Amino acid sequence: MATEEQIKSVAYAIWEQQGRPEGKHLEHYLRAKQILEGSEAIRPIELAPPPQVAELASPPPVIGLPPSPPIPELGPPTKKPKRVTRRKKK
Repeated sequence: MATEEQIKSVAYAIWEQQGRPEGKHLEHYLRAKQILEGSEAIRPIELAPPPQVAELASPPPVIGLPPSPPIPELGPPTKKPKRVTRRKKK
């Protein structure tokens, strides 16, 4: 059974965690009591170690995409066309 001091300590931690709201002291106290009394009923369970994983004889085949077609070569760079400006009519 949890002591009064333990319950108050957990209730205080809950109160701080929730941003120190006013008027919720009874709710925090009851929640702390529930947490502490519930934790006494729970016992740690010893788990067996995980089973060993067998190594594969060979890695699985890698399926890739077909080769892409070659990129056509471009000729020498071309000159930019001159910009034509129109004059306003008078």
